[in-house]
Amino acid sequence: MHAGGWGRVGGDRALKRRVDIVEARLLVLLCALVVACAAVFGVIDAMAALHHEQSVAEQQRATRHPVRAEILRDAAEVSPWTDESGRSERVPVPVRWTGTDGSDVTADARVSPGAKRGERVEVWLDRTGRTTSAPSDARDVWAAAVVGGLGSVAVSVGAGAVTGIGIRIICNRRRSTGWEVEWSRVEPEWSRRA
Repeated sequence: MHAGGWGRVGGDRALKRRVDIVEARLLVLLCALVVACAAVFGVIDAMAALHHEQSVAEQQRATRHPVRAEILRDAAEVSPWTDESGRSERVPVPVRWTGTDGSDVTADARVSPGAKRGERVEVWLDRTGRTTSAPSDARDVWAAAVVGGLGSVAVSVGAGAVTGIGIRIICNRRRSTGWEVEWSRVEPEWSRRA
């Protein structure tokens, strides 16, 4: 009678060697360890990335401000660039807005493809008055957190896979050595050289 499920890991068949049972148990333990580490490290890294990205977004909101600007030239109808979702990226066109001193300021800004001359768009400026991107929003912050967490999960799984391969190599060498020792005992009798 077995003392539970652990005694059956690796099996108890007569043709199984001790190294087979040890290997099976080590691989089960490794899988459990990989799942636990991937979950813990993934959550920790995701939370760290979330807090970092939130602080970056707060700093961006503190150092950037929007202005309404007039488009000076029609934007291209189709952008030669697309983002990862397949949507067209924004295209650069010259825009004009009134600066804090009352003078007209002209610069290039990225607008949606097909935007027409004379339309008003929101342009983000940094502290020096140069155009920049909008501050990170909640979607950007959460996307960075998810990517960070998934990166840690991938590293944990990769390390587990490499460790599993190492266990298999060591056990295969041990199995091969065992076969050679047994063959040296059996071969003379089997080949009738004894």
